[in-house]
Amino acid sequence: MDALLPGDPRWVGPYQLDGRLGAGGMGQVYLASSPGGRKVAVKVIRPELADTPQFRTRFVREVDAARQVGGFHTAQVVDADPDAPSPWLATAYIPGPTLQQVVTTHGPLTPDAVLRLGAGLAEGLTAIHRCGLVHRDLKPGNVIIADDGPRIIDFGIARAVDASSLTATGSVIGTYAYMSPEQIRADRADAASDVFALGAVLAFAATGSSPFDAPTLLTVVQRILDEPPALDGLDGELRRILESCLAKDPADRPAVAGLPARFAGAPAGSAPVRPPGPEHTVVLTPARPTPPHSPVQQPRPATVADLGTPPGADPYGATRTGPVPAAFAAPVPPAPGPATGRVSRRTLIFGGLAAATAAAVGATVLLRQTGVLGQDDALHGPDGIDALAFGPDGRTVAAAGPDGTIWRWDPSTRHGTVTRIDIPHYEQPGVFNRDLTVLARADENKVQLYDVATGRVTGTFTGAASFQFQDGYFDSVDLSPDGRTLAASSPKGLYVWEVPSGRTLAVHEDSKSGPTAFGPDGGLLAAGDPLQLRRLLADQVVTTVAVGPQKASKLAEFSPDGQLLAVVLVDYTVLLWNAATHQAIATLDRHKAAIQALAFHPGSRLLASADQDGTALLWDTASGSATTAFTGHGPVQALAFSPDGKTLAVGVRSGSVHLWPVH
Repeated sequence: MDALLPGDPRWVGPYQLDGRLGAGGMGQVYLASSPGGRKVAVKVIRPELADTPQFRTRFVREVDAARQVGGFHTAQVVDADPDAPSPWLATAYIPGPTLQQVVTTHGPLTPDAVLRLGAGLAEGLTAIHRCGLVHRDLKPGNVIIADDGPRIIDFGIARAVDASSLTATGSVIGTYAYMSPEQIRADRADAASDVFALGAVLAFAATGSSPFDAPTLLTVVQRILDEPPALDGLDGELRRILESCLAKDPADRPAVAGLPARFAGAPAGSAPVRPPGPEHTVVLTPARPTPPHSPVQQPRPATVADLGTPPGADPYGATRTGPVPAAFAAPVPPAPGPATGRVSRRTLIFGGLAAATAAAVGATVLLRQTGVLGQDDALHGPDGIDALAFGPDGRTVAAAGPDGTIWRWDPSTRHGTVTRIDIPHYEQPGVFNRDLTVLARADENKVQLYDVATGRVTGTFTGAASFQFQDGYFDSVDLSPDGRTLAASSPKGLYVWEVPSGRTLAVHEDSKSGPTAFGPDGGLLAAGDPLQLRRLLADQVVTTVAVGPQKASKLAEFSPDGQLLAVVLVDYTVLLWNAATHQAIATLDRHKAAIQALAFHPGSRLLASADQDGTALLWDTASGSATTAFTGHGPVQALAFSPDGKTLAVGVRSGSVHLWPVH
């Protein structure tokens, strides 16, 4: 349990909060006490998601699902208020580590312990399925090892079997290493999908890794779809049960109702083959403490070079309580050499990227570079790129440059139009609003808003009047998603304005220079150096937490789902930070020059970064590995994904904008 943070509530309903237990995609989980002194786990939906219809619907469904399932192998619901401003759910507190923590700390379980675990989990799934529900996210982190047996927790994405899916066509929910093939294909996931996950979870318990473990997400997906599970060292009935559970065709998997008896009657078989060394197993149900003289293998702590999460761990899920094993980062593919011939200035060049796969959460895509196409296709553009964005329908690409022009193109026809605005005295940051009707651009001690269609100034927001050492100049500028709030950071401090009225909401002199970035709902603001996360409450801007001790540069970006914050540091690295749990996840370290651009894919899992040497990298934020490297055309100054995620626009200093198709 972690201590409560300053911004955490002290009471939720009648329950007094004692500390933080962890976090998931929908909210924070607290340990709390009832008025009578009983311990409960309270899950509170994130405030910025409370008014989002899809998330509220999911939370209501979670409450209904958990209430229907008995507490014999699950956490019993004791109270809930789905209609509260910040909806919450209270369940009986189950003391004990997760299966993920047990295996990570002590190593694989003995075969007989795996069989007992399988019998308990199969009973729990049987109870869930009898209520007409499918869990859909069974993984080691969602199994609590209690003194009286395993408990299945977190119905965050459970749904009634006959209910319509809450995800859009082609999207996927769950944790990849334990997903069934039908989940990855975004097909209908029924009870057989939970059986597949059960087999994968038990294989992890028996061997210490997922049966489809691989260095990259792409390879994990391919193995689940096309390759047999890795069950090395397992034999006998345990192996036969796991192989049947992990069948690719749902029709070939056993019914979950018959599995408890099958696990209970199965002989243990031989132990998995392990390298020589001290024994490091744990026995489950009943629990037996490890003798003091019995050595326990302690894994080394993960470092920033590991860039990953342990097999099966949810990178945006529960807070870790101890050291975790290092993950393997995939090597960066060899970057192509410089393009032959000189690329014309002021051109719009349509490049080529072939997608390696399109199976990912929220349609996240992993890419592989295949070269640049169409270098003779030219359109006029600005003299440099200070701002770059797609329109909301993806039919327009806009770029603004230091030459006082705003260019807009139709990617399908390659037709472009130009609007002329004031030329700034110095090259300054700028940003478009979401519908490409407004450009906010800094100029000396002020930020001006321009009408993109006419070039007319529609607003002027003034900061400090002193120009000594350029302390009145703004380092970064951002507009809230609804366009009603403007923030800019300078050496004098952080300024926040209300756009419609022009009123100054706040000036924070304790937050100077550094990046400025709004969260996707406009309620969070990351700004300053050192970077601080602030919450906008009516007319107040309240500091909530500092984001890491490292010195930030001038770039930060929230993922579209609001869970991740990517921050460019001065040492040419990118810090990935969990905005929900306030924890650093990984440091991305492959650039050899100053990073000048960041952009998240609409699916939130893929991150693009680019530097002044002209190298652009595409990262899988779950594994921390770079999936694509691209070089050429000069220093990259701006990046932008299209709304459908099928195109990445890359703006370089020469004024060229390269569109990379993503299939």
